[in-house]
Amino acid sequence: MRQPSPAQAIDIPPAKSNPSLTSKSITALKWNYLGRLISLSLQFAIGIVLARLLGPEPFGLVAIALFVQGLGNLFADGGLSAALIQSREITEHDIRSVFSTQMLIGIVMSISVAGSAPLMAAFFDEPNAAPVIMMMALSFTLQAIGQTASALIKRNLEFKKIQIISLVSYCVGYLGLGLPLAYLDYGAWSLVFAQLTQVSINAFATYFSHRHPILPLVNPKNCRFLRFGAAITLNNITSWGISNLDTAIIGRSFETATLGVYNRVFNLVNMPMYAVTSSMQSVLFSAYAKSQGNHQTLRLTFTASTSIMALFFFPIYGAMAAIPDLIIPTLYGDKWQAAIPLMAPLCFAMAVNAMLSMSGPLLSAIGLPHVELKAQLITLLISIPSLIIAAQESVLTVVWTLLGTYILRLLLLVTATLKAVRDKSYRVLTITIMPLIITVLLYGLCRYLGQLPSIQIYPRATRLGIIIFSCALTYPVLLLLFRRLIIHGSMKEFLVSLQNKLPARLFKLTGLPA
Repeated sequence: MRQPSPAQAIDIPPAKSNPSLTSKSITALKWNYLGRLISLSLQFAIGIVLARLLGPEPFGLVAIALFVQGLGNLFADGGLSAALIQSREITEHDIRSVFSTQMLIGIVMSISVAGSAPLMAAFFDEPNAAPVIMMMALSFTLQAIGQTASALIKRNLEFKKIQIISLVSYCVGYLGLGLPLAYLDYGAWSLVFAQLTQVSINAFATYFSHRHPILPLVNPKNCRFLRFGAAITLNNITSWGISNLDTAIIGRSFETATLGVYNRVFNLVNMPMYAVTSSMQSVLFSAYAKSQGNHQTLRLTFTASTSIMALFFFPIYGAMAAIPDLIIPTLYGDKWQAAIPLMAPLCFAMAVNAMLSMSGPLLSAIGLPHVELKAQLITLLISIPSLIIAAQESVLTVVWTLLGTYILRLLLLVTATLKAVRDKSYRVLTITIMPLIITVLLYGLCRYLGQLPSIQIYPRATRLGIIIFSCALTYPVLLLLFRRLIIHGSMKEFLVSLQNKLPARLFKLTGLPA
């Protein structure tokens, strides 16, 4: 392959970058989490209003369309965005080739999904889903416009741009359009138009914030990223299959309203996990790609990030799992009572998912996507018959079975990743012991408070507020109480390496010598 000339190189060499990689990564994380926090708050509030205005069935129709869209998105990117980020050096030639390929795939996907919408609606035995799927198919072409630019922005760890664009597009789409249309009784179409508006604004704003060459170059021989992109795509397909198989089986086996109930409670518990992990995944993938070959840095960062995910999400989801009969009716109203028994197993599943989500970015960044693929395939092959059999019993059985598949996926992925960074497989146990102990304590506290006679006289919202406040006070106390058991080994090394990057007061709370 010919070597690119200096004039062609489209990259920011490390030597010209004033901040260190660690500093840039921390700054990127800060912007990612700030943006996600605001986005999460908006989605949470708007989701509650939309749920009360629309009810379960419109969410069921849109869940079907989003299921199809999620499947199409696996192919729409082609894994090329990840390849741009992972590559040590890129050229104008590479950028043109990737953009052209992504646009071509997007157009083909829009036409294919729109044309097959009646068949997909028939699969779910829901004819009303066909026009919704057809309209949502436009998103493949629209989002392709900004995919290459988004990858280039992430490559440079400029996540401030990503978050600002994401927030503005969501506000315009859902707050400016979705809510008014839902109030005017447009049903599922209010969600469809809101989604398309968000995708359109996001794509165009992303491109214009980081313009790049767009002259078409569609010869596959000219795209050196296709092999790596194909591996990433296969990984995404298996991951999506594991994450969405439940939706397909529930939609196929039960009524649309049941799917709507499941989709709403799934989104409720998935939202905080996705907001945090997707932010960290994006930054870690870019940082890992620039740290290839440094096994010590990779090992410390992976074990620390996985520990943090377990320490943060296990207790939170444990607390939520203790009081679903209070959370669901308080947020969504009494017509969503069917969602209450589904919440606890979904909470546990999301906690497990948060922990395993740290594996993918590292394996892909160091050029080992096939290792992740192997673990994903094993999980998928076991999940398919297990969930189909569970669906013969009840929706609740499906959800508990889903939790079992997530645990299997965790064990396979984390142990494989630990091996890749030359660490011991038993580390997965040491990572989870303290988070599980704190989870059990918070779960017990929430159950006790939820059944305490003295607070039953208060309205549901007040009782929920009392429990949240109690957990907010107890959780940091438990962290401080057990900090010596939490901060040791790789976690201790990682925090020491960040001593100069963390606020002095925060570092002092770790109990480590300054």
